[in-house]
Amino acid sequence: MGIAETPTGSSHEHHHEKVSAESSVSWIVSPMKTWDPKSRSFSPRHEASTIELFFDLFFVANLATFTHNHAITNHQTFWSYVAFFIILWTTWFHVVCFDARFAFDSVWERACKVVHFSCFATFALVGYKFNLLDDTVHHWVFRLLCYALLISRAWLALQYLIIVIFCSSKENRHLQLTTPLALNTAFFLVAAGVYGVLVTGFSDNNENITGPLIGLYVIVMIELIGPLAVSCIWRKLSFKATHMGERLGLLGLIIIGEGVIGTTKTITRLMGRHGVYFEGCALVFCIILILVFMWIIYFDNLPRYRFGTIKQQFYLILHLPLHLAMLGVVEGSQHLALARYLTYNAEELFIMAYHGCVLGHLDGEELARNLTEAIEYFEIDESAQGALALPYVYDQIYYLGNLTGVCSAANTSNSQNGLQGMPLSSAQFFTRGIGAIFQSFDYDIAPEGEVYGVAVADRSWQVVYTYYWVSMLFLLVCLTISALLADRGLHHVKQRLWAFVARAKMMIVSAILLGLGLTHDGFFDMYVRSVWILPTVVLQLWVVCLGDRVSKSLVTRKEAKERNYQAVKPGEDRELLAFPTGAVRSGDA
Repeated sequence: MGIAETPTGSSHEHHHEKVSAESSVSWIVSPMKTWDPKSRSFSPRHEASTIELFFDLFFVANLATFTHNHAITNHQTFWSYVAFFIILWTTWFHVVCFDARFAFDSVWERACKVVHFSCFATFALVGYKFNLLDDTVHHWVFRLLCYALLISRAWLALQYLIIVIFCSSKENRHLQLTTPLALNTAFFLVAAGVYGVLVTGFSDNNENITGPLIGLYVIVMIELIGPLAVSCIWRKLSFKATHMGERLGLLGLIIIGEGVIGTTKTITRLMGRHGVYFEGCALVFCIILILVFMWIIYFDNLPRYRFGTIKQQFYLILHLPLHLAMLGVVEGSQHLALARYLTYNAEELFIMAYHGCVLGHLDGEELARNLTEAIEYFEIDESAQGALALPYVYDQIYYLGNLTGVCSAANTSNSQNGLQGMPLSSAQFFTRGIGAIFQSFDYDIAPEGEVYGVAVADRSWQVVYTYYWVSMLFLLVCLTISALLADRGLHHVKQRLWAFVARAKMMIVSAILLGLGLTHDGFFDMYVRSVWILPTVVLQLWVVCLGDRVSKSLVTRKEAKERNYQAVKPGEDRELLAFPTGAVRSGDA
């Protein structure tokens, strides 16, 4: 039948030699091939396989496509972004949890991956129209989502059922794995059934879909916690000897990589039309530093010792808010750079118009020519969406050009009128001009005419500012909790006091800036339109990196000093662990 199976007690070295000697991939492989008798847990490998990395590409593609199609311009789009990310992440997480313990390269396993690939391909279509709080969204989008989740969970249930059959065989029954694996099978089977029932809740005749949406996310959370709870109770199903830490780390790297892709787009938006300028270079450099510091803080503090099965499960699930916070920071950095760029362009537009009107007192055709040249400088027509906004700007230019004496000395002498002397009749020109510049960013927003682009911009910056600092708070909190989970007792926490103090202070700074922005409109307008938000975040992350560095230096110095005075007693060295590097320790704290 092509089933490759080895005795339960065989060593990893033996089965790796056997696999390398095989000339073709087996049809199906017993999960007991991945059983490690030393750690009494499943451990198929200590690093990600190529097909696992292949699976990650589908996550990347969905995330990149959804980010491109859905600009965060209001609370609706923000919560839709969060909701879709949760669907993507939990589906990815369930597959990875299975692969890390039971997957071994075979024809069956490859066929299973094709099914999961297809589900993620379906998510791409769902994501194109996905909007959680918009009543105008077609219900077929949510029905398709439920069908994709149904197939994904039903297939996971089938995969777990295959494992149950292998583990309930006579030679493997003594391991007592049938019950917990059957529970996992039941979890996903029930979840698939619920998603099937929810399809009817999204029928076209049902105008109110709030209930089905709540039910959808309730079952998503339950199915996320349930299998992890099983592995906490039946610790033979834990992840202690797996490469799960590496898989989560790689996904974190992918999310940072999404920030790299966004950075390249931001570069073209900032400097693609008029070339390099100092402020644009500084903003891009700040974004690069933010990405680098995030990478340093995360990957320099990965746990290299097993820290207990229960704590390990918390560490795994903590990556959902952590990855979401990382995504919020990397995406928010791009938006805030563009907010400053819009302010910079608005200032340039005002200066050009000011020189012609207030200083030159141009009138008629000369004024219209001056304003037209000012608008054409920004090359708005290079963007399809920007080109659609230009007629509204030209209407205002035509209107001003036909006003006699609009820029006369009498009309431009009041420098306290809110436009620094520009006539009040020019206010609509600036509104439409700045709106057209914003529309040229090609965000997924309604065209000029249906909305004022400048009003959309103001609203979107408020949302971006809020979620950016909330993401910074979550990022620092999650990184601190993960470090506390991984630390080896209170003694080691005290040794890393500087690191935790630095993080706590930066959390306070983030909370203060968030609070000031939400409660003081003047501070918000000044801060968002300035260049200082991104440098502030760079400084915060640098302080955290510095705190980690100082703490590690003190610990290293103390350990070196202790080694000079006493010999290390035999058996007291902690073994390096498989979380994530791959070594195994027999304890299970």
